[in-house]
Amino acid sequence: MQEISRIIQTKVTDPNVGFISITGIKLSSDLQHAWVYYSFFGKNQTQEKVLAGLKKSAKFIQFELGKVVKMRYVPQLQFEYDPSLERGAGLIEKIKRLDP
Repeated sequence: MQEISRIIQTKVTDPNVGFISITGIKLSSDLQHAWVYYSFFGKNQTQEKVLAGLKKSAKFIQFELGKVVKMRYVPQLQFEYDPSLERGAGLIEKIKRLDP
């Protein structure tokens, strides 16, 4: 999770990706596939643009991950949006409005 996040922040140059947070990873039992859950903040980004940028960069991220993670096979990466941070921020705003 840390390595994928580092690769995205330091090596991915797609402007659609921008600043994202990796919130979790789920690996298949055979370690061939990894579902990478992400969230993002930013008014200039949309969920569709970020996902398109991540999908476009997936092979590059997988290649870079293979350089630092010692596994027989580097899993195929699939990115999925995780709305939990957005829901949490909305909940905090609602609580703030209730406070007199």
